Amino acid sequence: MSIIALCSTAVATGCMLDRRAIASWGAITPTQYCPGDMLRASYDFLGSETCSTDPAVRCADYFPTVTLNSTPMVFPTQTLPPGYRGSFDFAAPATGDAVTVAFHSSNNPVTIPTDRFDGGSRVFVQRTNVTDVNIAARRITDMRSMAFTHTGMCEGASHAYAPGDLTASPLLSPNMRLVNLCNNNGVHVIVTFSGGAAMPYSTMLTPGECLDIARPDIPAGTDASRIIEVRPLSPDPAARCSATGPNTPPMTLRTTAALACR
Repeated sequence: MSIIALCSTAVATGCMLDRRAIASWGAITPTQYCPGDMLRASYDFLGSETCSTDPAVRCADYFPTVTLNSTPMVFPTQTLPPGYRGSFDFAAPATGDAVTVAFHSSNNPVTIPTDRFDGGSRVFVQRTNVTDVNIAARRITDMRSMAFTHTGMCEGASHAYAPGDLTASPLLSPNMRLVNLCNNNGVHVIVTFSGGAAMPYSTMLTPGECLDIARPDIPAGTDASRIIEVRPLSPDPAARCSATGPNTPPMTLRTTAALACR
């Protein structure tokens, strides 16, 4: 049913058309992968809008159908169920430098009857410029660095430091593994690795030292750690922390982690 017909027959209060161009409606996550990763191709026309719940004004009457193709062909053509949102998971290719997914919508524009009203008229959002899009994800072939700032804090009378989170970047593959960790501070630090397959592991690093995670004395599985905690070997003498304050937090510490596909 066209919007004009719907507004004139099904909706006694009328409707308002809100046209909005959509810049990019397809996505792949993660955008950088290791061979064997699972990738997700997804689309979203709804955004922050909410569909009408009025049975006389059904979003299903306006759903687009999205078709996906890949280059190289890592999956056959996929026609997703009609809807304003959808996704498809597939295995990243074991060879080649990238995979590109082509998104095609059956509707252009895409019309959404929302639950919003303006002056008594229901708002229909119309996503325009819904052209075919090609989204690429690229294979990680080198080491990647992540710099962490371990901000010094007071927790009551104790000194505390913000941990480094290796999962903080949604762009990188979850299958990347730690290669080394460098102490970028002028003091000795105690580093604790956790959140992986192994039990937490702690060690001391001298100023400027980089720890090779493949060292034979480091427990197996430490390379899969996802949380890095750091504290100085000796407490910061300039820090003043108490439950009542005023406080002078300990100095901030910094580390750099190098990661690569396993």
